[in-house]
Amino acid sequence: MKTLKSYMMTLITIIILIVMFFFDKPTANDALNITFSSIISMLKVLPPILIIMHSLDIIIPKEVIIKHMGEDSGIKGYFWALILGTFAAGPLYAAFPIAAMLAKKEAKMAYLIFFLGMWTVTKLPVFTFELNFFGASFTLLHVLTGIIYFFILSIVLEKLVLKKNKTEIYNKLNLM
Repeated sequence: MKTLKSYMMTLITIIILIVMFFFDKPTANDALNITFSSIISMLKVLPPILIIMHSLDIIIPKEVIIKHMGEDSGIKGYFWALILGTFAAGPLYAAFPIAAMLAKKEAKMAYLIFFLGMWTVTKLPVFTFELNFFGASFTLLHVLTGIIYFFILSIVLEKLVLKKNKTEIYNKLNLM
């Protein structure tokens, strides 16, 4: 039953698509095309990311992550999260396996939240695109407000929301 619960959204989506085929076949076809297109795009990105993550998981000792991004690493942890997020490549869903690997190696949750935010805001391909199309003023404003926002958000989420669930989250990640 627990396995069924984890696939509940997928099952609901399939049921909705089946019902849509009876009422609005063109929209259902469009939805299926978008779904398959998304799956193909994910299958192109995720396997290489997962292979790299597994390799890094083996190569980088837990102590190194704890030293640079652990509970007591201070501002240095935010610096490393900024660097990792900035030099990232790929869509945001590729960042989650990286964050999970860092969490398994006991990186502080605030740094992981900040890392995910930096992946969306400071990633070099996005940064250069914004610089070329929107100019330096907009890009600088966007990046600085994003850094400040995700810095504050990471602290607030860790202190208020994740405080109770932090051990449970770490335990679930160690089971993976």
